Amino acid sequence: MATTERTPPSSAEGSSPIRPTMFHRLSDNAIDETSDADSDFVKLQKTISKERREARESPQARLQRACPFTFHPNIRPLSKSDYESCIALENAAFPDPAHRATPEKFDYRLSTCPELSLGVFCTVVPEKARNWTIETLDAAKPVETDRPNGAKSVLVAHIVATRCTGDTITDKDMDYPKDWRTRHGRSADVGHQESGRTVALHSMAVAPKLHGCGIGQMIVKAYLQQMKDAQVADRVALICQDYLVTYYERLGFKCIGKSPVEFGGGGWHDMVIDLASYEVKAVKTPS
Repeated sequence: MATTERTPPSSAEGSSPIRPTMFHRLSDNAIDETSDADSDFVKLQKTISKERREARESPQARLQRACPFTFHPNIRPLSKSDYESCIALENAAFPDPAHRATPEKFDYRLSTCPELSLGVFCTVVPEKARNWTIETLDAAKPVETDRPNGAKSVLVAHIVATRCTGDTITDKDMDYPKDWRTRHGRSADVGHQESGRTVALHSMAVAPKLHGCGIGQMIVKAYLQQMKDAQVADRVALICQDYLVTYYERLGFKCIGKSPVEFGGGGWHDMVIDLASYEVKAVKTPS
C-alpha cells in the first residue's frame, strides 16, 4: 500500500496541530479493512449500473424513446372502418408475406365477427409528432372530425380472430368462404363457425417501432380478459413459430405440440389457453 499523508486541520481551542500519519505495508497476518470497503464499493457500483441498465431497457423506457409524445392507449374492438389500418399493420409486423392475413381475410373477419377482434390505438397530434412515422399513420382516422389540432387515432397493435369447433386450429379455420358476401348468414365448412366454443386467434400484430414496449402483452391480456368476461368461448387457440412458444407460455398458453396446419409453409405449434381457469389480472398499460 502506498504511503499516504493527511493534511492537518487548522488549530481550534488551543489544540495542537495533528502530525501527518504514516501508513506502512500491512503484514500478512494483519486485517486490511480497506479491501472489504473496496469490495463493497465495487458491488454498489455494479448494482447502480445494473439498475440504470434495466431502467434504460425497461418497456416504459423503450416506449418513451419510441414515441415523442405521451402514450395513452385506447383499447377497443375493431370494425370494418379499421380495415386499411389492419392491413398496413399486418404487412409491417410480418416480414414473410406467407404468414400475413390477406386483405380478403381481414374484410371477411371484420365483417363477420368483429366482436372477436381488438385494437390498441394511440392519439397522435401532427404538430407534436412532425418527424414521427409509423406504418399505420397514413391510414389513421381523425379522432374527431372538427378537432382543431387534427389529432388522429393510430392503430399500433391488433388481434383478429374467428370461432372454430375444434380445440385447436386447422387449415379450414384459417381459410374463409369465397362466397361469404352472398351466403346471407348460411354456414360454411371453412372460416368462422358461429357455434364454435374455441376462439381461433389468427393475427396478433404489433407495430415494429413499438416492439419490446410491452404492447403485445398488454393486448393479449386485455383480449383474454374480454373473452372470459363475454363468455363467448371456452378457450383461445393460436398457432405460432417455435421462437414464440416461450413468449405465449409466459402469457398463460400451453403448448400442445406441433400443429398439422400447412398455412404459410407450416412449421407451427399449437398453443391453447383454457378461459375457465385463466386468472384475470389487471391490465398494466405502458406509459
